[in-house]
Amino acid sequence: MHVLAPMNFRPAYLFLLLLAFSCGKGNPALRSAERVIEDHPDSALYILDGVSRVDLASEREKAEYDFLSAEAFYRTYYFLDDASEAALERACLFFEANGPAVERMRAWELMGTIQTAVGRYGSGMVSFRKAGAVARDIERSRSRLGMLALLVAGVLATLVLYFWARKIQTERLLAEKQAENERYLSAAEDLQSKLSALKADRPRMGGIDTLDRLCEQYYVFEGTSNLQPRILNEVKAIVEGLRSDTKTQKNLEQALDERAGGVMKRLRAAFPKWKDEDFLLYLFTASGFSATTISTLLEKDKPYVYNRLYRLKERIKASSSPDSEDFLACLEK
Repeated sequence: MHVLAPMNFRPAYLFLLLLAFSCGKGNPALRSAERVIEDHPDSALYILDGVSRVDLASEREKAEYDFLSAEAFYRTYYFLDDASEAALERACLFFEANGPAVERMRAWELMGTIQTAVGRYGSGMVSFRKAGAVARDIERSRSRLGMLALLVAGVLATLVLYFWARKIQTERLLAEKQAENERYLSAAEDLQSKLSALKADRPRMGGIDTLDRLCEQYYVFEGTSNLQPRILNEVKAIVEGLRSDTKTQKNLEQALDERAGGVMKRLRAAFPKWKDEDFLLYLFTASGFSATTISTLLEKDKPYVYNRLYRLKERIKASSSPDSEDFLACLEK
């Protein structure tokens, strides 16, 4: 897909553009980027990354560099960051004041495309009008209908590009949502395994029966339309219970104390200044939860969990508590 589709409808302009670049001397890297920018904008970006703007010979070359950088960036990523948009604005102002007309028209057209794509329709129309005015100067012999068709084609191409960018954004959000769902399901499997093992010791621990039912449905209906979003919502509710419900956390802590000789009671007595999050991290780790599950429960990424757990172990090792070996042993199970 060509990002600036309206240019396909201007063979006369394209001829002038090629003539201007082929006849003029200039920076070889800029010319190389210009040749590949339409079909391989990422390659053009690579070429331009090797150019130092401050070392360019003239203000015109700097303006060409700014424009080509903005165009290559937009064709590659379908948006401009602040630095690229500022560079494009500099190029527009330079070509507006110094020409030539072809570069001025292209710069304003790209600016209009970008402004319209991000919803700045008023600014976009102003830029398109400037591009249209330049087009009228270049082709005085063309009819007003032809110039109107040019502007309409530009707007249509912009809308196509806008919806294409929205489609990419939607797909990206769906992928992120799918990743989040998989993370919760992975946590559900881990919780099911660990909590089910506690049934015999604590038959009334909240959430076990519900989690068993959810996991059973997940494995039966995985890959079918019957795996409804409500299942994930219930899994999230169970995870939220372990994350923030003090009663559920207390039940889990009591179960660990019963299995490990009151380790949580002794830990709280040995380290009264620990934060609640530190005790939760110890509890979840000593209960046998995986790093994925713990990161979900604490709403932290895995590197944070690993780093925090390492710091807890070092604090235990450095303490004078007679139970330090027992505390560390529970973390290694």
